[in-house]
Amino acid sequence: MDKALRVQLTTMGDDVRAAAIPDDGKQTALWCIGQLPSLYAKYRLTNESRYGEEITRLVQGVLRELALDRTPCAPARRPSTSIPARFQRLHEKFGLPSLHLKVPAVPRRAPV
Repeated sequence: MDKALRVQLTTMGDDVRAAAIPDDGKQTALWCIGQLPSLYAKYRLTNESRYGEEITRLVQGVLRELALDRTPCAPARRPSTSIPARFQRLHEKFGLPSLHLKVPAVPRRAPV
C-alpha cells in the first residue's frame, strides 16, 4: 500500500486516541481503522465494489464512535470533527471509492 495513505490512516488513528470518547469506543474505532489498509490495497488491485462497500461500512463505524466525542473545546477544534472531511480528501487523492458518509447525530442527554 502507498506509504502516504498509511501515514494518513496512522494520523487518523492518533486523532481517535486523542478524542474524548469511552475507551471501548476508541478500541472499536481503532479496530475499524486497522482493517482499512488491507481493504484499500484490495480495492486498488481489483476495483471490486465489495471492498468499497466494506471500506464505507468501517468508516461509518469510526464516525459513529466519534459522534460521542465530549471534548470540551469548540466542535470545530475537536479532532473527531475533521476526520470525515479527511477521509473524503483521502479518497479523492488516492482515487478510492467515493464515500457517501452520514455523520451520526450526537446523542442528546435526557433533561434531569
